[in-house]
Amino acid sequence: MNRTAIIGIFALLASSLVAAQAPQQSSAPGLTPQHQRMSYFLGDWTASGTSKISPSTPGAPFALKEHGEFVTDGYFLETKTSMKSALGTINSQRVMGYNPEDKVYTYNVYNSLGEHQVALGHINGNTWTWESEEKLNGLVIKGRYTVVETGPDSYSFKSEVADPKGGWATVMEGKATRLAPPTVSYQ
Repeated sequence: MNRTAIIGIFALLASSLVAAQAPQQSSAPGLTPQHQRMSYFLGDWTASGTSKISPSTPGAPFALKEHGEFVTDGYFLETKTSMKSALGTINSQRVMGYNPEDKVYTYNVYNSLGEHQVALGHINGNTWTWESEEKLNGLVIKGRYTVVETGPDSYSFKSEVADPKGGWATVMEGKATRLAPPTVSYQ
């Protein structure tokens, strides 16, 4: 009887070790082509253009530098930006992702003015369109940010706010250029 118990214990231990060493199946769906599409924004970029504090003010020049890299094994793209404008230097951090269940890109940005913005986006051909809502001075303002890929290392962009009378008013626009070809690195 002792011999049977010892054999049983060894069999139980052996099966436990085999189960522990078996590769674990991930419940994550894996990287999609939409996740990989975000790689367009990898690397170091410079951009310049004009921005307005409100749709009714004149535009002032700005220039920025940014760096984009994949984080969390390629599920999200993090971009850090430093912009010099009429408001001084504004630093920001953006995180872009893709939600396969809702079939939508997600976008969160935090900046050194203490602002946080959330937007949802789609891509159609070479045009990315992001839409957001935020509350400013008690009013809900709708925003739209459009990026048009003009080449493998360049794009134009425009930020607009909804005009209460209808249509959109441009508050920022410019062009961006990648400084060097990106290297894909998953962190």
